[in-house]
Amino acid sequence: NQCLKAAQDCGLYEKCGSLRSEYVVACTKRSTASDNACNRQKCHRALRRFLERVPEEYSFGLLFCPCSDTLCGERRRKTIVPSCSYEENGRGEERVGKPNCLSLQNYCSRDELCRSRFADFQHNCQPSPVSASGCVRDSRAMCLKAYAGLIGTIMTPNYVSNSSTDVSQWCTCDGSGNEWQACQRILHLFSSNTCLQSYYELLQNGGKKGCVLQIEWQSYQDCGCNFLSSSNPSLLVVLILLLIS
Repeated sequence: NQCLKAAQDCGLYEKCGSLRSEYVVACTKRSTASDNACNRQKCHRALRRFLERVPEEYSFGLLFCPCSDTLCGERRRKTIVPSCSYEENGRGEERVGKPNCLSLQNYCSRDELCRSRFADFQHNCQPSPVSASGCVRDSRAMCLKAYAGLIGTIMTPNYVSNSSTDVSQWCTCDGSGNEWQACQRILHLFSSNTCLQSYYELLQNGGKKGCVLQIEWQSYQDCGCNFLSSSNPSLLVVLILLLIS
């Protein structure tokens, strides 16, 4: 169970363990004694602090650990405490339905941090049907980093099942009227994004067996086949560790 191992590794590294405990507490604590709702803003703030301060070797290990069984997949899905950080919370026992994706994007556009990070995600994770990597910019590594950057914002994404490629926003296109296609484009940036999915599939398969991994700082080659490129050497090392661990 790679996700269990990632959690254990995080616990052994003091900064990772303490900041992880901090966001878990923030995301599970009730706002008041009289209702079941969490303080979502505090939860998001603690998640961002964790992702900004913990080395990617540990944080990405938790977020993107490859899974081959249900137990592992469920542990990974719950990493960001989705009941608070991802899903809308109701008051008391009441559950709130999913917001419209266009409304979610509108809220995001009013927040400087969310607006900037969503633009970064759109830039780095733009899918391409003809590129070998599935990405317009041929850099799945930077797409993954941009995806992680959305966690802790209004546009926090997450796994919606135990599948590595089944990710989405907590939103719906019901009631979009004549803006239905625009709404679908937002939803499909996560649920049907070849740039994201190709990388998840690569992690799920664990790379090519018996293949010698070669590093180049501007491009990463897997036995002669370019599958990602990045100007961030440390991120490449993290991705390789995820593949071979």
